[in-house]
Amino acid sequence: MLAPYEKSGVAVARQEKIIQTITDNPMGSYVFSGPPGVGKTTMARELQRLARAQRHTNFAVYSKTAMQYQDDVIRLSRGERVQGFVKPSVFSDNAHGILWAVYLDDIDKISGSEFVRLQLFGLLNAVCDERNQPAQLVMTTNMNKVEFKKFFGDAIAWRVFQQCLWVSMEREEAAA
Repeated sequence: MLAPYEKSGVAVARQEKIIQTITDNPMGSYVFSGPPGVGKTTMARELQRLARAQRHTNFAVYSKTAMQYQDDVIRLSRGERVQGFVKPSVFSDNAHGILWAVYLDDIDKISGSEFVRLQLFGLLNAVCDERNQPAQLVMTTNMNKVEFKKFFGDAIAWRVFQQCLWVSMEREEAAA
């Protein structure tokens, strides 16, 4: 079980509230944002553990860092085979009743390449599409909401903001 970590700089009461939120809704979609070292990745991993425990059958997880995702997209575009890559079509073609979860760590580390952004847009659009079976989306970023929207643009930001609970993990001194 996850417990607050005092040295993260995030108020213990805030950490307890975040932990309670993900414990109460481990199948929810979240974006954990804040500076490096505040526990965003740790929270995402705990959420993944809780989700797997709650939904141990028919639960498929795609979990990568944004840099791994970017590398996979580029390798696929070159015609290389990429083990475990999830194409956006899997969400709309899901005839097997599988509940999908997509975890992308350090989403702000993705390059500014238009090709990669289009691929990411395709993935997020498919995950967030109401016509598809609901999928869990969990991401971590050092960006705040305004920076995220500026970097990824309105289309991606709108989908993410609609799908995910934005969880800000600012340090106490930064919040003051």
